[in-house]
Amino acid sequence: MVSSLRTRAWRWHLLAALLVVPFVLWQSITGTIYLWSQAYVDARHSELRFVSASAERASVDAQLAIARQAMPGARVGSILLPADPLRSTLVAFEDAQGMPMAVFIDPYRGLLLGVLSGVDWAPGWSRKLHGGWPLGSVGSWLLELGACWTIVMVLTGLYLWWPRDGRPALPVLLPRVAAGRRLFWRDLHACVAVWFSMLIVLFLLTAMPWTSFWGESVLRPVQRALNQNVPAAAGFAPVLVGTPGSFGAQSLDRMVADARQNGMQGDLMLYMIDGPPGSAVSLRSLRDRASEEQYVLFDRANGARVGAAGWSDFPPLAKGIATGVDLHEGSYFGRVGPWINTALASALLWLAVTGVGAWWTRKPAGSAGIPPPVATRWPLWVLTLAVALCVLLPLLGLSVVCLWLGERAWHLLALAYRER
Repeated sequence: MVSSLRTRAWRWHLLAALLVVPFVLWQSITGTIYLWSQAYVDARHSELRFVSASAERASVDAQLAIARQAMPGARVGSILLPADPLRSTLVAFEDAQGMPMAVFIDPYRGLLLGVLSGVDWAPGWSRKLHGGWPLGSVGSWLLELGACWTIVMVLTGLYLWWPRDGRPALPVLLPRVAAGRRLFWRDLHACVAVWFSMLIVLFLLTAMPWTSFWGESVLRPVQRALNQNVPAAAGFAPVLVGTPGSFGAQSLDRMVADARQNGMQGDLMLYMIDGPPGSAVSLRSLRDRASEEQYVLFDRANGARVGAAGWSDFPPLAKGIATGVDLHEGSYFGRVGPWINTALASALLWLAVTGVGAWWTRKPAGSAGIPPPVATRWPLWVLTLAVALCVLLPLLGLSVVCLWLGERAWHLLALAYRER
């Protein structure tokens, strides 16, 4: 039974790896680029990111007007007002394809510093590519499917690694240096996988709330049913307040002044600037952790405060999701966070490259090297775990059914060919 189960685990580990290696490479590279993209822009375009402080400041409305003149007809995505007096104001726009563009304004002189778009605006394109652009929901589904099968790859890999020859667990965590070159590299692949296995699974799970299918079709209904939704003021969807109208004089400045007077610290981000008529403008204080952030909604017609939220207003499930987002984006541990996430991405790249190398050198010539199906029954605990995963991750379950049907069809075609 153990031998047949190991064969099955090896088969599914290989199938999962062949499916997810492109996903792992794509997400690791684009995610790492995004982690360091802001620092790159600081170094590459310091003339746009940094300014000289002065006693006088241009109004936020005036800065927005200057940015609109630079990007006529484009939709405003957000306005970033840095707390650092030596930083420029950043107004983010979106082009017709939904790709972000950044406009930089000197908040003291009220002057346009410049515009970054396309390949020059690394934070925009790397985040979009990491989320499945330009395929939209299809791209998000593919990335979600890759995440699901990466979890399968990790779990089956753990089972294959688990020592069964009586060796203590601790020495098995280190590669066998004196056992030959081939075994050493195989052990190094396995040991790195084990070292990072739980972090990889956690990292993948924290990405799921962003997905188009699981995030919108599974998580959101569960949150609504359990009354665990994020407060309206902390969400990113338009909130209708019933007072249509455009900005009046100094209205954005009134909102910012209200926020500062009520204790909102750090960088401030304004969203929903070009929201639908009657919707509120959202203002958020940007901090390393969601638990330290504050959120306010303002009536766009008169600048009046119509809603607010803080960490105490988040229900438990929403707190868990928000903390997961902080971990995934590398902000939870401050300046150390990007280094932690870069190490994890590097481990994933290492596993993808060494895994493919090990498979290529060990597989028989002219064959994919995938073990054949095993006819014995699945142990109950394995079957229970597999069903639970497929229920919790419906795209995984659907893909398993498709693989099974494809394999059955292939088997029947091969049988019919041999009987001709």
